[in-house]
Amino acid sequence: MATIRDVAKAAGVSIATVSRALNGSTHLSVQTQRKVLAAAEELGYQKDRLAAAMRTGRSGTIGLVVGDIMNPFYAMLAHCVERAVHSHATSLLLSNAHEDEKSYENGIRALAKQGVDGLLVVPPSRIAPGWIHPEATDGLPMVALDREAPGAAIPSIVIDSANAMQDMAEHLCSLGYSRPAYLAGPEFCIAGKRRAEKLQEKLASSGFSHLEIEYCLHEAVSAASAARCILSLYRPDIIICASNQIALGVLMIAKSLGIQLGADLGLVAIDDVPWFSVISPAITVIDQPVDKLANLGVTVLMKQIFGASYTPKPGDCLIAGEAAFIPRESTKEPQPSAQYAGRWLP
Repeated sequence: MATIRDVAKAAGVSIATVSRALNGSTHLSVQTQRKVLAAAEELGYQKDRLAAAMRTGRSGTIGLVVGDIMNPFYAMLAHCVERAVHSHATSLLLSNAHEDEKSYENGIRALAKQGVDGLLVVPPSRIAPGWIHPEATDGLPMVALDREAPGAAIPSIVIDSANAMQDMAEHLCSLGYSRPAYLAGPEFCIAGKRRAEKLQEKLASSGFSHLEIEYCLHEAVSAASAARCILSLYRPDIIICASNQIALGVLMIAKSLGIQLGADLGLVAIDDVPWFSVISPAITVIDQPVDKLANLGVTVLMKQIFGASYTPKPGDCLIAGEAAFIPRESTKEPQPSAQYAGRWLP
């Protein structure tokens, strides 16, 4: 069985350097860390995690409390976080919060009891008015991803979608859309409210006088019900969806009512999924760089765990990258059919 000395010899580094690399230290160069990990893998070296935990006080595991693993965006986020965590020779433990505040709090407590070295969390969208984010347990490092944590003194990592929203607003205006509607997600989600306000601002700056807003869960069935309501009462010519799951609900109701997307009704989704680009019509999206979100989140958390000289202050909000507007076939010049323009939608 290979030993740590064997790995050090194969990699051409000291035993101390091997130890730091295998423990995910941020003080080594990427090249050195990769060299050590490659040598360890080639030799089949397995670190004794129990002995390492007793010696260092760290378990070599990171916890992730994700919004809802059924949402393709968060499934991809979990995938990217796991890949980034593994680059630090660390393992990932996952808890699914189902976008529910109680499940979220239970997930944080459960992972803390498992002895993780730090937590990455996606605060839930489905919260009661006045809900306050739980504080970290016993000083456990914690970083919020995608959404800020209301009332919590922890750093947050988010994507800046302002420029993408501006590009979308100008695109819709140039095509002649005039009655936009927004399916915004749950009503009491702070991040969702801020996104709605930002969207209103960008649409107004491009000449739109009104944005009709309807709230729903980030679930297809809830979104389909909200879409039916807004189509009946407001008759928009373009619907903007706060997530790909909400967009799926609009696709369901459009099919059931015989509405032709791209002609009768425009559609934009925030967050891309692979099948959006291959269905007909292909769905226009605001795409968020989930890999950058995961990578920066893991980097910030590792800096906290290992006591790096610079770490974000509690409550800081860091930008991982910018979203990109990708126009496709679901937004083109509105051409509602006589059947759609004149029909009553139940």
